[in-house]
Amino acid sequence: MEIETTWGSIVVELLDGKVAGCTLPFLSTQPDQPFSIANGGDDPVSAFVAAVFSGKNARLPALAELKGTGFQQQVWREIAKIPSGQIKTYGELAAAIGSPKAARAVGSACGRNPVPLFIPCHRVKGANAQLGGFSAGLPWKRLLLEVEDAT
Repeated sequence: MEIETTWGSIVVELLDGKVAGCTLPFLSTQPDQPFSIANGGDDPVSAFVAAVFSGKNARLPALAELKGTGFQQQVWREIAKIPSGQIKTYGELAAAIGSPKAARAVGSACGRNPVPLFIPCHRVKGANAQLGGFSAGLPWKRLLLEVEDAT
């Protein structure tokens, strides 16, 4: 499924009706035009994506079993617990999963998140409130944090 936006196509992969992947177009710089969704449907996935970008809460669609190491899956489960509008650091997540010295590995797991709009790794920042990274580029992370009012 493709959701067209002013920043490019968001591609959501479905497997047996469950979200198995999500790809945002990579942006190295802030686009000139404001973000908006050009198309969308009444289906749960489109509704969820529209809600995410409008800063509204929506029911998370069912996720397929995500492929990743045990550590990555542990990190993704912990990220999924972060409420909208709140931020955690890589170090805080590392401590929460019982690996307090694994902040860099947590960052790596965030970068490998196959469903970044559905498991909100944009809610994770570096120490001293530095943005850290985002697999699709920092403009996406900034936008997602802005719509959640979590800057």
